[in-house]
Amino acid sequence: MTLARPTPRVLSDPIRLKRERFEALVSAHESFLVGRVGGRRATLSFIIASGFNCDRRLLADARFDGADFSGTSFVGADLSRTSLYCANLTRCDFRGAKMQRSDLRGATFAGASLAGANLDQADMRAAVLWASDEVLGLRWIGGRTGGGSENTDADGAVAHGVDFSNCSLQGARMRDANLKNADFTGANLANADLMGARLDGVRLKGAILTGVDVAKLGIAAAALRDCVLEPTEEARARVSHIARELDCTQDWITAGGKPAQLDGFDLRPASELFQGRLLPGLHAKQTVAIGVDFSFAKLQGANFDGADLRGATFAGADLRGASFIGANLAHAFFDDAEIGELELRPGLALATRFDGATLIGTTVQPPEADPPPEPPPVEA
Repeated sequence: MTLARPTPRVLSDPIRLKRERFEALVSAHESFLVGRVGGRRATLSFIIASGFNCDRRLLADARFDGADFSGTSFVGADLSRTSLYCANLTRCDFRGAKMQRSDLRGATFAGASLAGANLDQADMRAAVLWASDEVLGLRWIGGRTGGGSENTDADGAVAHGVDFSNCSLQGARMRDANLKNADFTGANLANADLMGARLDGVRLKGAILTGVDVAKLGIAAAALRDCVLEPTEEARARVSHIARELDCTQDWITAGGKPAQLDGFDLRPASELFQGRLLPGLHAKQTVAIGVDFSFAKLQGANFDGADLRGATFAGADLRGASFIGANLAHAFFDDAEIGELELRPGLALATRFDGATLIGTTVQPPEADPPPEPPPVEA
């Protein structure tokens, strides 16, 4: 007698959620995050929630393994530590999103925009999602796929051509990821793991690659020409000079002298010398101060015009009257910083200036443009 072959049991088939149901689950998760009664953590693996709007929603610590979010908008959303393992994120909009330490292994980003997002320590390594099946053993159900997008490449985790411009990707794990033709213009890739990643055609203008062994990445020298690499030996040799200048500023306040003159310096080798210092009137125009710690420093009237201050820390600093005209402050920290007018004498005050500064990923609101002048009255 011939036994009929059993029908394989399909596990974890995707569940298509209606918009109203998904909204209710997200609201319950937001309540969970703040400890509100009735809150519940979102653990929604293998769902289909494509084309929804999650702008500025609080989704930290949620689990969306294997989910299909294609075409969904997450602008400004908080996805910190969220698991999107092998999720389909094709054409998603993550501009300005918080995605620190998110699990993005095997996720597909074909046609997605992550411009200005914070992906520090995110895990974007290649991965394949499998499920246990009693009849077939292991069954492939996700990862390394793009939901039919023509930009999808099945040889890596992240589909090529993704916009990572001005992202913070410090310590991100992107080993073996497919990053072909990705745009990393202005991105902070300090200490990122890019070993084995597919990097042909990437744009790296202005990208920060400190802590990355670029010699092992197979990137043409021309593509690295405008990148920020390790400080030079000359810059390291200037640390003692920078220390003396900062001491002179202290003397200027207490016993006469002058503000520190550091215009054009690379301040990164002296990063630890600025915290909590008394540095009013500091001259730091056109400096390279990426990741420098200025927390709790007294920087009234300091001049940082044109400086590269990406990822710098100004937490608790006194920035009244400081000038950041044309500075790059992407993902800089300003928690509890004092920003506003510095009174020089009665009737004369100096405002903190951010004209033309890059403020992506910061809490600083760009200054409003002056209204156009009123047209002259038409004579009768």
